[in-house]
Amino acid sequence: MIEMAGVGLMVEVVAHELARASENALKALDALKGTDVPEKLRGHFNTLRDEMTSVSKRVRVLDPLSISGRQRTEIFALDELIRETVDAHEAQFARHGVSIKLDLPDRPLKVRAVKGMVVQILENLISNSIYWLDIRATREPSFKPEIAISLESGPPTILFEDNGRGVAPDNQEKIFKAFFSLRDTKRRRGLGLFIAREAAEHHGGKLFLDDTVNPDTGRLHRFVLELPTGVQA
Repeated sequence: MIEMAGVGLMVEVVAHELARASENALKALDALKGTDVPEKLRGHFNTLRDEMTSVSKRVRVLDPLSISGRQRTEIFALDELIRETVDAHEAQFARHGVSIKLDLPDRPLKVRAVKGMVVQILENLISNSIYWLDIRATREPSFKPEIAISLESGPPTILFEDNGRGVAPDNQEKIFKAFFSLRDTKRRRGLGLFIAREAAEHHGGKLFLDDTVNPDTGRLHRFVLELPTGVQA
């Protein structure tokens, strides 16, 4: 536990420094706009600006996960948080050729919850999806990876689904157990979904794998994060 706390503190320090550095870099790049820069270099600067913007977004997502903020309950728009988290992965989705489908309400859906914990759940689901979508894409050259995220109210519910390999029905509950992982031995940790479910239950909610079987794969593909009605602000 002491070692994990040390890692957490280091992550917070690094995130702070990355935020400062990326903001300064973006300001420097913005200062070059309108200046007499050779056309060849201008293209490189534009690419660098896009990359730094992506880094800045990723660091901003880390902020609510920091030691000082992750346990703080606050009111925020759940739909906006989903958009911000997805936007922060824009460059990663592009690299892996993943299409994102969002189905979010027209009006803000505000909840009172620990923002960092909700981010942690979404980050884990995205990380797992990217891994398994890559596995299927490697085996099926014509495969087009997709992630679909929708948000419903009454109670606030996030539906997260991809068209990757899916999970065998026999492993529907096993994947939430500590240290259980279906990844290869070099990448397995087996704590992501366990911690994500703990975060959901911290709010009196539930995180589970829906038992609807995909007819194409014969497996389960849809994760459901259901928060209690009482958290809706």
